[in-house]
Amino acid sequence: MNEIITYLLNLALENHINIEATRALSCETPSLVIADQHKIIINLNWHNQKELPFQIAHEISHLLNHDDGVLYYTAFSFKSKIEAAANSTAIELLADYYCDNFVVNDINPVEFMEVFGIPQNLEHQVTNKLNKMSDI
Repeated sequence: MNEIITYLLNLALENHINIEATRALSCETPSLVIADQHKIIINLNWHNQKELPFQIAHEISHLLNHDDGVLYYTAFSFKSKIEAAANSTAIELLADYYCDNFVVNDINPVEFMEVFGIPQNLEHQVTNKLNKMSDI
């Protein structure tokens, strides 16, 4: 997991995204982005540590997508168009890393979700995105 987190943090830095990783937050406080500061705040105390790679990719995606405001990660973030777009971009970022660092012929969506801590409610979106990527 450290390798993917390092990859994502380097990606953020390459895109001039400010990063604050903190252990000062409650385990229930979600990671977030503050768009006008071009900054992500990652809660290292998050109750499900396996979700950190996806959370980081999700928050980076908000800034890559040029979203505005203060946006919080939630497991139910598929409900809004902005959050769905951030999820989609995050899946792409993780798929690029996965393809570059794992031996794959076909990406198994369930395995992919397990590796990166992607919430189950995004299985349909992951499957669709991976199918589109494999068609290229």
